[in-house]
Amino acid sequence: MLLDTHKGVYWHLNEAAMTFVDELAKGVAVDDYVRAVAGQTGTDEARVRADHLQLLAEFRKAKLVTDGPA
Repeated sequence: MLLDTHKGVYWHLNEAAMTFVDELAKGVAVDDYVRAVAGQTGTDEARVRADHLQLLAEFRKAKLVTDGPA
């Protein structure tokens, strides 16, 4: 789960989404993460990128992530 502390709302994320959030929090670049996931799973990199960018867009819209230091 991910807590939106501004709204007091929990987001229920699957393991893959939570791992993505954790890696972003560590400062891992999206492109590096996408390459790693594609390599580990044998999934097409373009598909992995599209899925993760969609998730990231949803997080940005909800203001759960920002593009820079707070």
